[in-house]
Amino acid sequence: MRERHEAYLYHVTFNAMHNLVVDDPRRMHAHTFCVGIYVIEEQEDHPVFLGSEKILDRYFSRYRGIRLNELSPFIEIVPTLENMGEFFYWDLKPIFKRNGMKLLLLEVGDSPISTYRIGERPMIGNVYSLTAENAVDEYCERVRQRYRQALSEEGEK
Repeated sequence: MRERHEAYLYHVTFNAMHNLVVDDPRRMHAHTFCVGIYVIEEQEDHPVFLGSEKILDRYFSRYRGIRLNELSPFIEIVPTLENMGEFFYWDLKPIFKRNGMKLLLLEVGDSPISTYRIGERPMIGNVYSLTAENAVDEYCERVRQRYRQALSEEGEK
């Protein structure tokens, strides 16, 4: 497979409640959780991304409108962002694999200022680094060349 420089990003939101202090049910509270999923296709002969929305809708429908602490695996583990992210990432990875895609990164947040990310490659900002450093340098040089050419052509007019 050729080196990839792009990924599809899907967002899923669901409303759910959780309790981080398990032995005190009065501390239960609700969030609108936002999950971002970055995937690439593992096959090049035809796009498979069209099924991703259905996969994600079906997967996350079980978490909508419930108390997470009452659903496996969060009966056994506290549903913190970190635990949710870990579980969703490793649970979704084989599902995407079976559908011809590779899950690169998953992020889950419960507010605009709180997000947990998990992936197998280094992350830069809010995008995924899919290339070696020399590939980034080569890309930047191609952009600079196009820019110089555009300026040159503009000057000839």
